Amino acid sequence: MRTYLPLLLLVFSLPALAHPGHGADSFQAGFFHPLTGLDHLLMLTGAGVLSALSGRKLLMPLATLGMMLTGAIAGSLFGGFSGMETLIVASLAVCGVMMFKTENRLLLAVPALAMFHGWAHGVEMAGHSFWLFTSGFMLASAAVLCVSFGAGLLLRRHDGIRKTLGGGLIASALLALMS
Repeated sequence: MRTYLPLLLLVFSLPALAHPGHGADSFQAGFFHPLTGLDHLLMLTGAGVLSALSGRKLLMPLATLGMMLTGAIAGSLFGGFSGMETLIVASLAVCGVMMFKTENRLLLAVPALAMFHGWAHGVEMAGHSFWLFTSGFMLASAAVLCVSFGAGLLLRRHDGIRKTLGGGLIASALLALMS
């Protein structure tokens, strides 16, 4: 089964479809987006697992949340830019690569790239709905980070599964780039 998991993840992976065009007008839309937007779910899962594997207990989850909020605010103030989707895809690839060597100094690139997940939503959110959507988005993101941190603690003893997860993240990033 472990041999086929990256292929299975590749089949079900989607390009970064989270931006723009989904509802961004309520707390509920914000809350469900990190759970249903595959690019966000994979990036958050990768960040939580990497945090547990690296031993940096709260640094990565808090930095990831902080950078996503910073990105959302920046996106609402400054708008979009060319290459934003590529940076979102890069976050998946970096998370995947880091699964193979968690002691890497590039580990903090994960929260930095997470900023662009927030930025994309800041671009599409309008006035009064910005804080409704963002509060739901941040709450669900924190929950995914917590659950994936717990999973990461279990993966410390399962090198093969960790590397399979990394391969799946890399495959998802490659599929998104090809789309």
